[in-house]
Amino acid sequence: MRDGLPLPGLTPADLVAQLVYRVLGPLRPDRVRMVLDYHGLAGRPAVSLIGTAARHGVSPPTVSAQVRRVRDAGAVLPVSDSVAAQATAPTQPGGDHRGRVRIAATLRLPGPPSPRPPTAAARAPSVPAQHRAAAATATRVLATVGSLDIDTLLAAVDRSRRFRRRERLSSGELAAALAAADAVQTTDGRWQARPGVAVPTRHQAVVDAAGHRELTRRQMIRALISAGYSATSAAGRMSSSHPLFQRVAPDRYRLVGGSASVPAAASDLPLGKTLA
Repeated sequence: MRDGLPLPGLTPADLVAQLVYRVLGPLRPDRVRMVLDYHGLAGRPAVSLIGTAARHGVSPPTVSAQVRRVRDAGAVLPVSDSVAAQATAPTQPGGDHRGRVRIAATLRLPGPPSPRPPTAAARAPSVPAQHRAAAATATRVLATVGSLDIDTLLAAVDRSRRFRRRERLSSGELAAALAAADAVQTTDGRWQARPGVAVPTRHQAVVDAAGHRELTRRQMIRALISAGYSATSAAGRMSSSHPLFQRVAPDRYRLVGGSASVPAAASDLPLGKTLA
């Protein structure tokens, strides 16, 4: 701003980015990154308030409080007609509409109209069906055991698809499918299930039966049977393809993402049905 007038040639995103730095200052770069991310100005599209908070390891009220400080300053910031026109123009298909709405709100301008939906002929899924299925498997694992890195998740998905004729996904393909499913990537690169995803009943039963213990294959089979799998399934495909278990040594297994633990005694696990 010069002499109380807005500087020429700036975009709405430029104005908001400068406003964030001016209000939150150089001493708190974590807050600067968080509020820029909330506006979709951190190199990735804006996500929900809860998702933004999860990305930065803070609570949603913390994000709201810092955004409010910036918007209070934006309420008195002069905005040129050209910037206002850019901020309120309709969002183009594929654009970050959520981020543009927030940028306009920070500048006290009306939100831009939503992009027009594509025609039926032009509408196509951005993520292949097989990738979406893999992301669904990964999301169930995340909901059950908590945050995981992409390589651990990819290994869990590969195990679940072991006996199916499907091409192996790359870590980038799985990450893209998870993002499309609204999974949350935290600042350390790990992934979390989107808020509200319920833990599958069968998965929870597996966790309850196995606990965070190191199991032999036979103990793992008993845990699967106790969780409701048939003896045939538990001793067959499930023992080598269940996404919640990872092999950590010869005849040693534990829940995915778990740390090394004391081996479980045979009496620690329910017997369930008798194995043939």
